[in-house]
Amino acid sequence: MMRVLVATDPNAACGALTLRLSGACIPFDIAAIDDVKAFLLAYDYDVLLLAIQDPATRLASLRRTGVEVPVLVVSPGEAAARTTLLNLGADDAVSPACEAAEMIARVRAIVRRNRGHASMDLRAGAAELRLGCMEVVVHGRAVALTPKEYAILELLFLRRGVVHAKPAIVNHVYGAEEGPALRTLDVIVCKLRKKLAAHGAPELVATVWGSGLTLRDVPEHVTAEAANDARVDAGTGHLLVAV
Repeated sequence: MMRVLVATDPNAACGALTLRLSGACIPFDIAAIDDVKAFLLAYDYDVLLLAIQDPATRLASLRRTGVEVPVLVVSPGEAAARTTLLNLGADDAVSPACEAAEMIARVRAIVRRNRGHASMDLRAGAAELRLGCMEVVVHGRAVALTPKEYAILELLFLRRGVVHAKPAIVNHVYGAEEGPALRTLDVIVCKLRKKLAAHGAPELVATVWGSGLTLRDVPEHVTAEAANDARVDAGTGHLLVAV
């Protein structure tokens, strides 16, 4: 699932902020503002949540040095100050008094827009991933997934058309946590595929041998037998169905 980096001033209290992320089951890491660039280089984040004093100076510095990750600034300033932040490169800016539900919705909207999706409901063949409620539905039936299974599938949906190397998947799903061995990831993916197959989407998660995993957008009218004959082009990640 989407992963957030929370940047704070040294010794700053950010309990209320992280509690909101935890309540929405959005994984996050916390970094002192001076360590942000190191975190961004080491791990894969969807959003940088900037909750610091003097965010304008720090934001301008980050953008000047090529940091491209979407940024949501939490600033107690007036509307004019938040307008300045937007002009400096913030993707959104909110007050710390912003309701938890609104803040989480803004985080999800930033990720969705950054990945080129207009809707919160993402479709691939018979499968639909609903970002707002973190649910996956196949042929109208919800699929019961563990948090890690959902996180992998959300990554593939949000970044469709990309072939993800297994180490990159572990990096995104676990962040600064100590991730498992790649064989453990294989077990998680195997269980995910079995659950999807049981609901009628057996070929949704495809392996591009020697490269990684990608989302296979099999049209609903394609039979399971035809899907089994499908291949994925290693260069584009596009589905090639044998006829």
